[in-house]
Amino acid sequence: MVLNADEKVAKGQFKKADLISNRKDEIHCEEYIEGKDIEKYRIKRVRYLEYGTKRCPGEVSRPTFQELYNRPKILTNKIGELMAICDLNHILCDQTNRICIRWIDLKGVKNKSIAGSIKKYSTMERKEMEALSEKVDIFYLLGVLNSRRANELLDNIRGIGNIDVNPEYIRNIPIPLAPKEIQEQIANLAKLILATKQANPQADTSAEETEIDELVNQLYNNKV
Repeated sequence: MVLNADEKVAKGQFKKADLISNRKDEIHCEEYIEGKDIEKYRIKRVRYLEYGTKRCPGEVSRPTFQELYNRPKILTNKIGELMAICDLNHILCDQTNRICIRWIDLKGVKNKSIAGSIKKYSTMERKEMEALSEKVDIFYLLGVLNSRRANELLDNIRGIGNIDVNPEYIRNIPIPLAPKEIQEQIANLAKLILATKQANPQADTSAEETEIDELVNQLYNNKV
């Protein structure tokens, strides 16, 4: 979402800051984060977005579509090292986050945005992508995207000196279709890190992250 007032229907009537509160109330009712609120496996800050009112989403510059937010998704930052979290709680976000959703979780959702994305970026039919993505555990994807190898691949894609985490860069990171047992290993480690960070944000999870790095490296080196 781009949360400033739409130039045609509500020009100048409100700014993004007018829609956000540090406290939840009847109007600011939806959990909301931005790219700067994310680090690996952890959301550092949650605020609350005015939502379901005349202003938002109806009068914001780019409201996107609801299924981007109420599906299981991975959210990443916008600048710097790739950092990802997994959201199962329908958190809302703005354009400073990158949203990654498995095609199977968008099954049955049809709109111009999705149709345009398929036409522009995909060489596969939608049903093929849905079937393929159903074989991939979302927490496995989380572990891969937070790995050192994924960041190395991102750097190769975006080039020297570029610190942007653009959607097209993430889209071009190749993800191995790992055997189920390897996916489960990485997914379970990612879930353990998430739970540990939630209980204690300062907890040391370097051992688990190193184990994920090693498993991911083996996948990319075709050793499993």
